[in-house]
Amino acid sequence: MTGPRDSLPSSTSSDYVGLADESPWLSSTPLELLLAAVVAATLVVDIAVLALKPAGDVATLLRIALAGGAVGAVVLALACGVTTDPRYAVGAVLATPVVALYAYTGLLLPWDQLSFHLGQVGLEMLLSIPVVGEWLANWLFGGWTLSATSLQRAFQYHYAIVGAGVVGVVVVGWRVVVDGSSAVGDT
Repeated sequence: MTGPRDSLPSSTSSDYVGLADESPWLSSTPLELLLAAVVAATLVVDIAVLALKPAGDVATLLRIALAGGAVGAVVLALACGVTTDPRYAVGAVLATPVVALYAYTGLLLPWDQLSFHLGQVGLEMLLSIPVVGEWLANWLFGGWTLSATSLQRAFQYHYAIVGAGVVGVVVVGWRVVVDGSSAVGDT
C-alpha cells in the first residue's frame, strides 16, 4: 500500500546546495532582513495601537517607540545602502521627510501634555518660515492655532503614511514570494 508521500523523491543534503540562489530571503543580508523586520514590526504595532487605543503614559511610550522604530528603519536603510545596494541609501534619503512627518504626527496623537507642547513648538516653527510658513501651518495643523482640526489632520496624515507603508510591504512581499526576485537587487 502506497501513500502520497511514497511518490515524493527522497531529499538529500545535495538538494539544498542551490537553495540560496532560489530564495531571495535566504540570499538577503542580515541588515536587509533586519530592515524588513523593523518596518513590518513598526506597522503592526502602529495598527495595534489604533485598534486597542491605549491611554495615558502607555500611549505616549508606544508612540515614542514607534517614532524610534521609524527613524531606526531609515538608519538601517542607509546602512544597507552603504554595504549592499546604493538604492537603499537613496530610498532612505527620499523617505526621511515622510518618516519625520510619520513620527511627528504619531507623537501628536495621544493629545496629552507632551503632544500639545510638541504641537505648539511645531506650529511656531512653521509660522517662523518666511513666505510659506503660514501655508504650511494651515496645511499641517488646519490653522494658526492648535485645535481639534490639528488632531484630525495629524491622524489623517499619520495613518495615510501607515496605509502607504502597508501597501509597500505587501507589494515587496508579493514580489519576493511570487516573482522570486529580490526586493531591490533584481529588476
